[in-house]
Amino acid sequence: MLDIEVQPLLRSAKLLSLVLLLILVVLMVIAVWLIGFLLVDPQGTGQYLMTIVGYGDTTPRAWQSYTLGALVLVQIGIWVMVMLSGRSMFSALKAADAKGASMAASKAARFLWVMLIWGILANMLGSVIATWHFPAGQHALSIGFGSAQISTVLAALLVTFTSQAFRLGAALWQDHKEVI
Repeated sequence: MLDIEVQPLLRSAKLLSLVLLLILVVLMVIAVWLIGFLLVDPQGTGQYLMTIVGYGDTTPRAWQSYTLGALVLVQIGIWVMVMLSGRSMFSALKAADAKGASMAASKAARFLWVMLIWGILANMLGSVIATWHFPAGQHALSIGFGSAQISTVLAALLVTFTSQAFRLGAALWQDHKEVI
């Protein structure tokens, strides 16, 4: 029989849950700052956001600033959902609920895939919005797939695999309990 020391696992789950809480707080602060900057200086904020999509040398209209801000806020919202799912997973692990951890990890994986798709779409939309007021023939639609997207794919694959491992562990544990 395997003798597993549970305390280090519980400490790790608690620590990682706290790290995700810290990331959640940072994401919320960024969202509040973005909303505040959009209300105080929409043109400057829009110009900064246009720089992110590669068009910072132009002055945006107010609707462009607000739309780009909305794209970023949706991305932050998806990140928040990933972090909340991660916290649920670690809470389930602290409670020794492998099935609950599996469900939370599966949910986090789905949000990571949504994050990947939204990141690509938001970049496309951002380039269209940033060049909307350009003269005819200078509008742009850019599609980017770089290291951020590759990292998101790897994270989604890892979390998907982890959820399957938790699901298998929960089934094995249930079988073990039924035998004994």
